[in-house]
Amino acid sequence: MTPHRPQPQVIVHSPDSRGLREVSVGGETVGRAWSPRDLRRVLRRAGVPADIDLGNPGQVRWRADPGLWPDRPWRRRSRACLMMLGLLVSAAVLFRVGLTDTLGALTFGGRVMGVVFLAGALVETVAAAAALDYWGKRATRYAGQAVLLGVVIVTVTSLMFLVLQWEGGYHAGLFWLWILLVAWSAWALWEVSRQRVWRGIPHPKSFATGVALSALIGSASVAYSAMYTPYVAPPKVPFMVSFGKPTLNAARTSLYVPAHLTFRNEGAISIFVVGTQWTATSWPSTFREKGTGLTRWRDELGDGWDTYRYEDFDAPTRLLAAGQITSAGSRLDPGDDFSRQVVVEVPLKDAGQGRIALDASISFIRADRCKLANSYPQSIEYSWDVDSAERKHVWDAPSWLAKPGDDFFRYRSRIYRSSAVMNMTHAPDWAAMWWVIPKWHEGDLFGPGDTLPYMQVHIAHDPDSREVLSEDEQEPYGMKTRSTSVDQPVALLRRAAETP
Repeated sequence: MTPHRPQPQVIVHSPDSRGLREVSVGGETVGRAWSPRDLRRVLRRAGVPADIDLGNPGQVRWRADPGLWPDRPWRRRSRACLMMLGLLVSAAVLFRVGLTDTLGALTFGGRVMGVVFLAGALVETVAAAAALDYWGKRATRYAGQAVLLGVVIVTVTSLMFLVLQWEGGYHAGLFWLWILLVAWSAWALWEVSRQRVWRGIPHPKSFATGVALSALIGSASVAYSAMYTPYVAPPKVPFMVSFGKPTLNAARTSLYVPAHLTFRNEGAISIFVVGTQWTATSWPSTFREKGTGLTRWRDELGDGWDTYRYEDFDAPTRLLAAGQITSAGSRLDPGDDFSRQVVVEVPLKDAGQGRIALDASISFIRADRCKLANSYPQSIEYSWDVDSAERKHVWDAPSWLAKPGDDFFRYRSRIYRSSAVMNMTHAPDWAAMWWVIPKWHEGDLFGPGDTLPYMQVHIAHDPDSREVLSEDEQEPYGMKTRSTSVDQPVALLRRAAETP
């Protein structure tokens, strides 16, 4: 009778395609090993004595050459680290963008996308942890599918950021990071395709359809809030100037003329005020008995002026009053009213038979497309030395804006777009409002010692307004500048004052 021969306690199977060798103890799989050292670690956790002789066929049975350990740990770990690095870098970017937009985007769609970006950052973080397991012993069932989803998110978002920044012509900032992430995405997609990580997804078609549907819904929400709504709901900002009933002073030498400045928001869109200005001027004139001919009409109309045949404006205009309707940087929400009334004194001796003109200008940007920095209302700068008694002129405005020696004050700040994505992928721009107080030069409409202030508002690529954006380039900010005016002959104003 042949004596009974005990079965080996430990069986080490042949390496799989990745170089892992399955280990069984007593007929039960206890783990997988990359190397002899890893094998002893697996056996120790399974309760096998640490001093087991791996070369003893009575204790260990090898289903393949005991020296066959095809794993290349440095190569496998480097792939895992590179995969994790790309996922974590993208997750950090999405987390920053998502948190900023969730808390501060100017539109509902922007805040929805902020939540989507935060979810994407969470998925990429989970995918980074799954990559460590997937290029390890794959203890988690869906580690590969998690990595695949994370790689797809990185690919889509990095391509989106790259296209946005390229289209905006901004090749600084994070531009090269997007290029690196796109290159990383190409490698990562090749790597996960080579590993065929989609195997094991229970319902691959349903999974792909769900991802595509979610992306479509998110895109539609952003398009509705960022594109459709702003154009079907334009701002409604009534703006006008008008005269009130004037009053003669006790000496009957001056008129007190009320000026009504109407500026309110009756729409559904909030606005930020970039700058405002109003002026009251006197235009002295005399009666022209014969009237003007065709040549004079043509010149005046061609220069954009109104023409009056029997009125000759033969004296310099005089500034009666000027000011701002509201503070620069103010926010005008729906229902807010910044209208005001001022009273202008008109000396009858100087006004003669002329006219009194009220002119006003406002400039604003849509609060659903951009916003001014909080520092804008306090950013005022003067062209003169405010600490000197003489108020000495110390610097000039750009030559395209004013003549050398003209005084001015300026507000400026960076202008921020509606979402962190747009701020990150586009070059920074600055909004500026200049109030110019020109000095008299030969040929000016006003006389020596007088002035006729004007306001200039624009958006520029630089803080010093050297490169001003065109109207088309300013359109995405929703900037609008409106002007209005009204005038009345002094005779009519005086008659109204004398009428009970």
